[in-house]
Amino acid sequence: MGNLLINKRLVDPYIVAINSTLLRAKGSVWHKSSMIKRVVPRSGIDTDARWGFSHTKGWIFGYKLYITASTGSIIVPLSADFTQADVQQDNQIYPEITCSSSLPQQGVRYMAAADSGYDDDHKLYNLSIDRGFELVCPVSEIYNHTSSCS
Repeated sequence: MGNLLINKRLVDPYIVAINSTLLRAKGSVWHKSSMIKRVVPRSGIDTDARWGFSHTKGWIFGYKLYITASTGSIIVPLSADFTQADVQQDNQIYPEITCSSSLPQQGVRYMAAADSGYDDDHKLYNLSIDRGFELVCPVSEIYNHTSSCS
């Protein structure tokens, strides 16, 4: 759908944003102690879901949604993927979600990431350049050495 809107020039993919969020699984949670023992204490537990942590949401039993979207006047999802919630590093999914088969390559110049987790290993900048766009994400080292304003 994103490609269609880009081809019709309704969406400008010049700057694309990428982020992830945790989504709760439906039904009861599967506690870690039972999970380790491979014991499902009651029916209705999603045995594919896993525990993940978010600084804003805390511990969530479920999945992680990764999404890229246009950033212009019309915001449209361009690619998406799901993993279990325990995939902690956003950079693990970045190569898949930005590959040419899932993300419209025509016209994308910048990939704006919401947090520094997208390039903890500093390899994704080169991967992005090879794919024809630049990765722009916060650099965590800067924040550690910045004094607060009074």
